[in-house]
Amino acid sequence: MFRDRRAVVLDLEGVLYAGTEVLPGAKDFLCALNERGIPHRFITNISRLTGADVRAHMAILGIDPGPGKVVGALDWAGEFLKRRYGAGRVLVLGVETLQAAIRSAGFEVVPPWAEARADIVLVGLDEGLTHFSLSAAARAVARGAHFVALNPDVRAPREGGSFELGGGAVVLAVQAAAGKAPVVIGKPGPFLFEQAMAELGVKPAEAVMVGDNLRTDVAGARAAGMASVWINRWGALPGDPEVKPDLEVRRVDEVLPHLPGGRG
Repeated sequence: MFRDRRAVVLDLEGVLYAGTEVLPGAKDFLCALNERGIPHRFITNISRLTGADVRAHMAILGIDPGPGKVVGALDWAGEFLKRRYGAGRVLVLGVETLQAAIRSAGFEVVPPWAEARADIVLVGLDEGLTHFSLSAAARAVARGAHFVALNPDVRAPREGGSFELGGGAVVLAVQAAAGKAPVVIGKPGPFLFEQAMAELGVKPAEAVMVGDNLRTDVAGARAAGMASVWINRWGALPGDPEVKPDLEVRRVDEVLPHLPGGRG
């Protein structure tokens, strides 16, 4: 099915691992990609880890990512803001790592109590979120500040099929209170897909995206012109009539027969 595809783009959580649980087929899949010489990138909406942090987490889990680099929303947030807005003062709802990334990109990060100075409100996963900071972000957006979401994910997969709230839940709160929808850095927006394909040196028609989220991974890939695979781990999740993957499987290694060098 994907024998003519030159590269693979992979989601991480829910595809290779969930929290500290390595998912079935993950190690075999990456090993096969490396053995077949299929270039790949990991693309993630994770709000609190840099690409280096993600690779370190994979190493702890015993997952060898090989030469695949991580294209993450957190790492690319500053570049996204620079390209879109140039400069400005940013109110960040997010972990200190995200705030540091925005400062490194040349932006001034303003605290919630200085909401009136914010030109941009960037919302990620804020583990220290308070009613005051959430209200300040919503007021700034309602006043006219640009509203940017790191990602729209309301859930983050965890061990045993469980989950925890994702940054998208915070985004929805700000959106509801401010009455304004955000621009999205991560999936399903095109930005991270474009960065991954640029690093791989391929066109959309030459790449396939593998992910577990129909609304972000599959819909985003299709909008970017890429083929898509949906990992439906439990085999019981309902499909979406508006989002159709090219292939649906239970575990990631079931994709291998459909890639270059596969049999079957």
